[in-house]
Amino acid sequence: MIKILSIILLILLLLIGGKRGLKTFLTIYINLFLIFIIIVLVGWGFNPQIPTFIICLIISIIILFFLNGTNKKTISSFISVTILLIIFFIITIIFGNNIYIQGYAEENIEGISYVIYDTGINMLALSNCIIIIGLIGNIIDTSIAISSALYEVSINNPHLNIKELFKSGMSIGKDILGTTTNTLFFAYLGSCMTLLIFFQDFQYSLTAIINSKIFATEFTRIMLSGIASFLVIPITSIVASFLCTINKEEKTNEKNENNIRRQRNTSR
Repeated sequence: MIKILSIILLILLLLIGGKRGLKTFLTIYINLFLIFIIIVLVGWGFNPQIPTFIICLIISIIILFFLNGTNKKTISSFISVTILLIIFFIITIIFGNNIYIQGYAEENIEGISYVIYDTGINMLALSNCIIIIGLIGNIIDTSIAISSALYEVSINNPHLNIKELFKSGMSIGKDILGTTTNTLFFAYLGSCMTLLIFFQDFQYSLTAIINSKIFATEFTRIMLSGIASFLVIPITSIVASFLCTINKEEKTNEKNENNIRRQRNTSR
């Protein structure tokens, strides 16, 4: 069935997207391979945080530059994603250490009862990496949407300066924010559906649910993904506004210099 679904996905991507669809299909499997590398490194006992950061950057490069080419839109988006990844690696380390979301929850005991517990894996670092991997796709999507829109605004309105473009980016981000937040919420809600049914069947009280490790883990992931969705808007707006106006200023300076030279030549 997996092969059949993959073939159906490939056919639809080729019919609708053409070459871009084929590239999209290839990036899916390339990114899966990169995630598999992280899993292998974790199994070998490596601290997964640095490899995860590097592989997330590689995934960003593949999604942005391989699919969309090298231009102001992708460059500004990549810079924004890199900044956000650095910020969130720091945030996840701080919150992960204080919330204690690492390791297995009580609800997982039955499923892992035949597994050796002494795996030698840094579960805290692994939990932080899972959060980062979970939000990378969302911040790339939001970032490229804002940078693309700002690029079009700057082309159609060449007189706008950095401040005005930044306001436009924030306005665009507000429109994206509602749909992005709801997408994240329902994505995590769908993945937690069996957990909610488990809580219902065993008649967990609200206090027990809030204090359970598995709920704290999922809630932390939702909140951090939401924060990332909020922060990517101003960061991308700033970076894209700067890159969209820097060449304009250089061109206007060149035009002014050329005009001055022409005036000097005519005066001679």
